[in-house]
Amino acid sequence: MDSTVSHKTKKMEVLPLLFSFKGRIGRIQFTKWWLPLTSITLPLYYLNDQLAGMVAILLLWPLFALTTKRYHDFGSFGWLGIFQLLPIIGWLIVIVGCCFTVGDFKDNKYGESLYK
Repeated sequence: MDSTVSHKTKKMEVLPLLFSFKGRIGRIQFTKWWLPLTSITLPLYYLNDQLAGMVAILLLWPLFALTTKRYHDFGSFGWLGIFQLLPIIGWLIVIVGCCFTVGDFKDNKYGESLYK
């Protein structure tokens, strides 16, 4: 019997992924979407603060949806995603917590395990 963990993760469609707060996502899927969405606003700050602010407001919902589902994957409250509103330290908390923390290998109250 092979005791290695399967790295096949269930893929979620884009709209539920970015706009729903239900379910769970893995580290790779989270990183693939969260880092680019977060980094969109960084170059805009050098060009136009107001434009960057408007883009950041538009991206809040998808960023919170992704973070909530990621925290759900390891059985934590999605409200922990509020840390991403804190510049630098909050982003580091989210990056370390969501990009590097392994999710639950068992089903939890937020959904089925991604590692089956």
